Amino acid sequence: MRILVLSETDACCGPMAAAFLRDYSPSLEVVSAGRNPSETIEAIAVAAMHECLADLAGYQPRDIKSIDVSAFDAVYECPDLPSTETIGEFRPLRDFIKNEAYLFFRRLQPAAAIM
Repeated sequence: MRILVLSETDACCGPMAAAFLRDYSPSLEVVSAGRNPSETIEAIAVAAMHECLADLAGYQPRDIKSIDVSAFDAVYECPDLPSTETIGEFRPLRDFIKNEAYLFFRRLQPAAAIM
């Protein structure tokens, strides 16, 4: 199954949600992209995901215009996150994205396949 994670900048929420979705099932092909992509990923997102053993350090945000949306089976619309200054403030936002991505994943899968 191919999933597109769509966000505004593809510099924070999108790459994080994509990483979590990949962790939930190795059979998923997950790509994230943004409507107005940033030049680089946000450093606070890299640091927060490092704590979850996900390496986003080399991630380059993508423009949705460069992707064939019809090639995906599902689209996850990532919520915008408020700005934070410290990793301590950011962790609850990361965990929110993790939970939302998991709920999305559960809706895609039959309940029996997950248990």
